Amino acid sequence: MYYYINNFYIFGFIGYIFELLQSLIFRHKFINNILFEPIKPIYGIGIVIIIIIEREIFNNLKISKKSKLFLVFIVSFILLTLLEYLTGIILEKTIHKSLWDYRRFILNIGRYISIEVSTLWGLISVLFVGLIQKKTDKVTKKIPLWFSNIMLIITITDILLTLII
Repeated sequence: MYYYINNFYIFGFIGYIFELLQSLIFRHKFINNILFEPIKPIYGIGIVIIIIIEREIFNNLKISKKSKLFLVFIVSFILLTLLEYLTGIILEKTIHKSLWDYRRFILNIGRYISIEVSTLWGLISVLFVGLIQKKTDKVTKKIPLWFSNIMLIITITDILLTLII
């Protein structure tokens, strides 16, 4: 369980840095984060979904590595698009904010889905499963249990404060 929690935090933080840099480069301003801590939960949840799929489903299939990576792309494309869509709607309904809008993309399907971005999620998932996961697993497994517990308490508190304030 802590393996998933630690990956959630590592990639939630990487997602925060990614969006921060993107905002600074393209908009010349800092991002507005809905949480107080520097993480973007959607990235953490997305990577946990990919890990679960890869570990529980694709590792049990007797298929070639290329076929596995192709399936990772397809399933990630679908599931992460669904995650992004549902997250957009939930955020809009609960905190009355829209944190992204893909209507400027050519292949958008409303505000929260874009084929271009979904393709990017699929490619990042393949890159993660094919190359990155082995390296990050070494770091993830070294994170002490007490640190994971503290981060979990901080995040739960942060989410509750975000919903209240």
